[in-house]
Amino acid sequence: MRCARLLLLAAPLTLGCAGQPWASGGGLAYAQSPPQRAAVASTTPAEAPGVSSSSRTPANRADPAATALAFARSKLGTPYCRGGTGPGCYDCSGFTKAAWSAAGRNIPRTSGQQATSLPTVPMDRLQPGDIVWKPGHVALYLGDGKVINATKPGDVVKIQPLKGYSKAVRPY
Repeated sequence: MRCARLLLLAAPLTLGCAGQPWASGGGLAYAQSPPQRAAVASTTPAEAPGVSSSSRTPANRADPAATALAFARSKLGTPYCRGGTGPGCYDCSGFTKAAWSAAGRNIPRTSGQQATSLPTVPMDRLQPGDIVWKPGHVALYLGDGKVINATKPGDVVKIQPLKGYSKAVRPY
């Protein structure tokens, strides 16, 4: 019987033929202790990664925009990654989708789909939680002329001025 070398969440782990990690000898010695196996949690399609079921209570759904914005603020500093839907990294539309999923709303995945399929809001009537759009990019409106968004490669989720956005939609 041959033994296998597996990659578990970017940490190589050599398993013995019985499926147990080798502590020493047999091909791999650990400096301290063997790497821990990470449990992979399953989420329902309506649940955003990293959102506990306790934050999805009916009381939180009474104000979905506040719930979406609380989720968004909790992700400040999270890295941008192209195609990212969280929880470790986001692109702009993956970020807005995850925030609204935390509020119990299923919205489209891409910025273009979000801008064209959700109800339009005049830019002079923005409310906190609205999604603002400019070609190729979306963000969540915070209020007071500010947005929170996953910006671009090499950057992180952050708060910026509302600047250059030409359309707004409201997922609620």
